[in-house]
Amino acid sequence: MGQPLIISASRRTDIPAFFSDWFMARIRAGFCVYPNPYRPTAIHRVDLRPESVLGVVFWTRYPTPLSPHLADLDRLGYAYDFLVTLNGYPHELEPHAPPAPAAVEAFVSLSERLGPDRVAWRYDPLILSPLTPDGWHRDNFARLAERLTGRTRRLIVSVIDPYRKTRRRLGTDRDGIVYDPAAYHGLLRWMAEVAAAHGIAIQSCAEADLPPSVGIPAGRCVDGDRLLARRHVIIPVPAPAALTLHRQREGCLCHRSVDIGVNNTCGFGCVYCYATSDHTAANPMPPP
Repeated sequence: MGQPLIISASRRTDIPAFFSDWFMARIRAGFCVYPNPYRPTAIHRVDLRPESVLGVVFWTRYPTPLSPHLADLDRLGYAYDFLVTLNGYPHELEPHAPPAPAAVEAFVSLSERLGPDRVAWRYDPLILSPLTPDGWHRDNFARLAERLTGRTRRLIVSVIDPYRKTRRRLGTDRDGIVYDPAAYHGLLRWMAEVAAAHGIAIQSCAEADLPPSVGIPAGRCVDGDRLLARRHVIIPVPAPAALTLHRQREGCLCHRSVDIGVNNTCGFGCVYCYATSDHTAANPMPPP
């Protein structure tokens, strides 16, 4: 047997929100398959047996559907952490995302079960736009930080990236969307101060050029050391020979993981989404 894998579930879709039953069925089966996002006919098989998994990182906006299954994951000996995106953006940007009060309630409930160290908050991506100018973010972020005080120890932030499909759906500079990272430095510096005041350590996600004066250190979302520490508490496993970096984009410090999600299957319809090419064709159905 090779080294235990880190499972990412998932950068490409919201498995806890839409596919929790599918995920648990695959856990019971001991494996899953997923298509290569660039060559859908190339299918990969992933070993999901507890002894083959170092840990699972869940990426989600709404963890509640997976919550009833966490006792089973605990019983089977899986280590796992949650990265919960909570932006509270207007409906025009997040048309089908859970309303902020429901999302906060879900976050708090998960934190009460797992503890604040295992539930990270993603305020991501940060978008300056006519709908969400600087002042809007300051009011919104302060309100969320207040509500999440004591519920999380880690905040992950990043600035919107100008991918072609993002600009097509969200708009261009001429529409008032700000893509220049330097324009965000003042807001980010303020966010770091607010987060610290609430006992939340802030880190950036794949922001290679963020100057030290902003006060936000680079961090990793998928952290194998955290999972390994948790894994030893459950069932001791040999440490991997090396936790290598994923480097899937510039500035990414995540440890290497296997993402079992499928693009174009998330039903939240966020306009700025990097993983969905066409929301009208997105199909929130389980992967194969």
